[in-house]
Amino acid sequence: MRGREQVSQTFDITQHLAKEFARYVNRVQNDQVDILGSFLIESEWENYISDSKEVLQSLELAGFVIMPREPSNKMIEAADASLGSGLMGQRGASNYITHVFNAMVDEYLGGYDTNLVLDIFSMAIARASDPKARNDTSGENTSYQRFRKQAQDVVAGIQKNGSIIAPDEATPEMIAKGVSETAENKTSASEQTGGNADYIASIYNNMVAARNEKSSN
Repeated sequence: MRGREQVSQTFDITQHLAKEFARYVNRVQNDQVDILGSFLIESEWENYISDSKEVLQSLELAGFVIMPREPSNKMIEAADASLGSGLMGQRGASNYITHVFNAMVDEYLGGYDTNLVLDIFSMAIARASDPKARNDTSGENTSYQRFRKQAQDVVAGIQKNGSIIAPDEATPEMIAKGVSETAENKTSASEQTGGNADYIASIYNNMVAARNEKSSN
């Protein structure tokens, strides 16, 4: 293949994945020095929007979402709109929610099995690289495993852009971590929420639902 694109400041996951497909199909490694490669990516990436949307749909069907690693203001606001009006105030609520969210995400990223995610991306790259495979309704494509390295690169690119692939609902391990973090950090937040497991789960789930909302700032 012919390095990888530099991190863009505004991250559009659909466009990013479409460009990754165009990059691989055209065997472009470094579009910063490969002028022809850069031209091919920019002129052809829109042809892979459908592939990009399909892989995102596959991830969602498997129970995954792509969201910011650092929660946006909208995500924090959506976690619990009433928390800021309680004992801790707006700033305390924001700090508490961010701390619990990060702890839950760290717990998940530290131990999840990446095989399913990599399989989804490997199969998507296999389809994008072989036009005939797009029309194959048999669902059988045993060659997708050879795209494992490219799938790992795509996942790494998502992380470089400040996003992560995470579950669409908090796992039991994540909830347990959020509860323990609340119990260990005695604040007005823990007094107000009580470290309830259902409440901790709702914080994460509400933030996931608000992941694509634009911040007012």
